[in-house]
Amino acid sequence: MWVSKRRRIIDLATKEVITAAPNTTIKALCDLMIKTGKRKIPIVDSLVHLKGIVTSTDLINYFGGGDKYFIIEKDYKDNFLSGVNAPASKIMTREVLFVNEDEPVPSVADVMLNQYFGGLPILDKDVKLVGIVTEQDFIRPLAGEKLNFPARNAMSKKVITVTPNTAIKDVTRIMCGNQLRRLPVVSEHKIVGMVRSYDILKFISDAEFAKFHTSKAEVILNEISSNVMSKDIYTIDEELDLGEVIHLFKKKRVGGFPVIKGDKLLGIITERDVFRAIYATLKMQFPKKFNEIVFTLFHKK
Repeated sequence: MWVSKRRRIIDLATKEVITAAPNTTIKALCDLMIKTGKRKIPIVDSLVHLKGIVTSTDLINYFGGGDKYFIIEKDYKDNFLSGVNAPASKIMTREVLFVNEDEPVPSVADVMLNQYFGGLPILDKDVKLVGIVTEQDFIRPLAGEKLNFPARNAMSKKVITVTPNTAIKDVTRIMCGNQLRRLPVVSEHKIVGMVRSYDILKFISDAEFAKFHTSKAEVILNEISSNVMSKDIYTIDEELDLGEVIHLFKKKRVGGFPVIKGDKLLGIITERDVFRAIYATLKMQFPKKFNEIVFTLFHKK
């Protein structure tokens, strides 16, 4: 189907894509994500052909959260130093879902929301990587707008928490098992920190492994949350408008906030929650003009 250029997904997407080669070490990928704030790194060859992708979730999986951890146990005999210096090709997803640069904006939004993808690589007619589109790209144009949509109507109300003494290996398992990237750290019914995938990658990136007196992954991943978590917590009120929430995502350079009422934790709101809430509301209220409204709204700036 021919699509007007102004409605193509490439016009909404991030075109300056941070990429890595298949032989890039896993430690270097952690460093790259920390430096750039990107959670998805396409793996490309010298011709910019897409070979795979590594996400922050893949790394959390590798660092004890899921089946990729068996690579450290089996291939590197539980040697963490060897594991972090393994190539990206060891853990990257090879069968990558991508979209064509001419794909209509609403259809890409549908795929991302229905299949729970936080972002998709974009290829041109020569099958070269030309961009990547994420939830952030969709909602960023609405930053600061008055949307008349309070945070409480978009937040996730089921909140999984950990304690300051929860080991990193257990945090990664909870994250992978529940498709989460951040967990509030609670002590005596109060939030004392947030442990995010970013914090775990930073721990790996900055770690002085000599202090552990061992290279065993099991020992290193027993580090407790209080030594890894972010203690500077920014919370939002349940009545805060989504336009302001999006503005704060951008300002604070984070993808989610705890939602509170007084001292009570009510939920967590993430970029995905905001994207899903706005999109679902538009689809329900404007079924006939939905495609045009989605493009106009998400691409207004």
